[in-house]
Amino acid sequence: MLKPRSYAHILAVLAFALIAGCAHFGSVAWLHEVELSVQDALTRFGRHAPVDPKLVFLARDTASANLEAADIERLFDLREADSDSRRALSLMVHEWPWPRDVYALVLERLIGAGARAVIFDFTYPKSSPRDDAFRESLDRHRDRVVVVGNITDDLDGDASVFSAPTTTLIPQTSPRDSRVGFDNFWTDADGTVRHAQYRWSVKHGVWEGGEEFSLAARLLQKTGHGDAVPAGRESYRMRLAGPPGTFRPYSIHEIFVPEYWKRNYAGGAFFRDKVVIIGASGNWQHDEHQTALGLMGGPELQLNAINAALHREFLWVAPWQMSLAMWGAITMFSVGCCLLVRSPFPRMALILAGAAVWAGMQVILYNWKGVYIPIVAPVAILTLTGVFSITYDLVCAGAEHMRLRRNISERKQAQEILQGANDELERRVTERTVELSRANQSLTALLAEKDVLLKEIQHRVKKNLQTISSLLNLQSANIKDPDALRLFMETRYRVRSMSLIHEKLYQSHDLSRIDFADYLKTLTSGLAGSFAGPSSAVRISVDVEEIMLGVDSAVPCGLIVNELVTNCFKYAFTGGRAGEIKIRMARSAEARLQLSVADDGVGFPKGLDFRETESLGMQLITTLTEQLDGSIELTNGTGTKFEITFPDTTH
Repeated sequence: MLKPRSYAHILAVLAFALIAGCAHFGSVAWLHEVELSVQDALTRFGRHAPVDPKLVFLARDTASANLEAADIERLFDLREADSDSRRALSLMVHEWPWPRDVYALVLERLIGAGARAVIFDFTYPKSSPRDDAFRESLDRHRDRVVVVGNITDDLDGDASVFSAPTTTLIPQTSPRDSRVGFDNFWTDADGTVRHAQYRWSVKHGVWEGGEEFSLAARLLQKTGHGDAVPAGRESYRMRLAGPPGTFRPYSIHEIFVPEYWKRNYAGGAFFRDKVVIIGASGNWQHDEHQTALGLMGGPELQLNAINAALHREFLWVAPWQMSLAMWGAITMFSVGCCLLVRSPFPRMALILAGAAVWAGMQVILYNWKGVYIPIVAPVAILTLTGVFSITYDLVCAGAEHMRLRRNISERKQAQEILQGANDELERRVTERTVELSRANQSLTALLAEKDVLLKEIQHRVKKNLQTISSLLNLQSANIKDPDALRLFMETRYRVRSMSLIHEKLYQSHDLSRIDFADYLKTLTSGLAGSFAGPSSAVRISVDVEEIMLGVDSAVPCGLIVNELVTNCFKYAFTGGRAGEIKIRMARSAEARLQLSVADDGVGFPKGLDFRETESLGMQLITTLTEQLDGSIELTNGTGTKFEITFPDTTH
């Protein structure tokens, strides 16, 4: 008979072979994806690259895109018709793309303020009737400016072509004009940008085989940091400086507003010796990329590429051969644990401790040296080894136990066992019949007593919640701070919504569920009276199907309705505005319930993500929706409509 640990070390080798085989023979997608997810988690929670203070992002943002002609005189007080500031702002009023005179004025202002270098992260593929001024400015400051080009696939899809700016701005030369750099970032298989490419070789075209440089590389060369440009044409994995928004976007139109230029930019001193990238903020130019830290605009990715090169913040990922060697070392550790530790559970604990130590080493190496070593495969090998070995131990132990039982049973007389068992069975059946009869009688009495107790409990809970509500009401009379008073009253409304549920429960024949339509009518009637009184211009309509909700669903639903209706009274109908709040609840397809609260008020603030707001009420609504295992959607048109969908557990 084999000892339970005899083959445990073989199981460790099998675990290694399974993981290595998946990686080598193409079944690696899941392994690679999980490894990338772990690496992205390290990127999010690990050390970020230091932010170089000389990198500035000047953005065409919403404020610059929405300029109006009236703003120039009314808001900016620019009445001099021949001033560069007025001329630039007047040109920005045009529809996109702006006339290219704008970029000439921007470049002259930044270089005049002492900017060390300027990058234009906008494409200029075609000529424009107003290219002369921009071309002259580009020529005048050729050693301090970089303009974007783009690498694209040709029509056959098997070669790369460099799309340079129009020749009316920068002539096409061989080698490439030093003012032009490509802005491409290539994604990994999962569509995420993790690497930066600083050099590229075009396969076809006028400059076949010529070397191209990225915007970041061109910028580094022009600012005296050419030695920071990584060698070779391979991609380099960057350590990002932080989540999107780390490089704050400054609105481009502000540099032409005298008041902003003086107050925000110290009359231009802010830009002295700075590297300025000019690009789009937001996805209106379809220039956002998925990164490990979220969606990031192209200009900010360029700043990260420059920042990583300046600070030598590149990450090194262990190659396949080294990873395989590491997996082998982990396997040897597992074999040692299996051979040296006899007891299965201490062995499993030691193996799992090894996995934790390995993961901890990765965190230290990432933060200290910028090194990625594989985590998922080693941890998988250790976990599989532990699971396989302990399963094998239990199977062997079970087999031994079964063998012993079989030997014992064979030594007994079958007739004696059967006879004794039959006698014992008859006796127990008789006893159990009597016990069941008595138990049924006791159970009937207990059920009746339970109903009484449940009603009493619900009544007492309701009374206690009412007491809390009363205490909050009494306390609020002594509060002078309007914000504190509002918080007290909102808390009182929430307590009242829960109290009302328990009141409906003990009044119901079914102590586990309530008529939710009746509950909502009572709840909203109280809220309407609390906020505006019976003469309010705001009406509340409740349209709810005949639905009996259990307390686990009724409490969060009630709190959600309480929060949403309260928000309607507070924000949707300001200034005595009349309107209507509509509350609906109905069953939908796929065994789900839909609860909606809509108003025809002023509408939810545009551009504000209700899931990210600091409002306690909106956070509570989101948390309660998750508690219901549901989803919440906002429709913001004429008024505001929140719709919550969650599983129907009423059947």
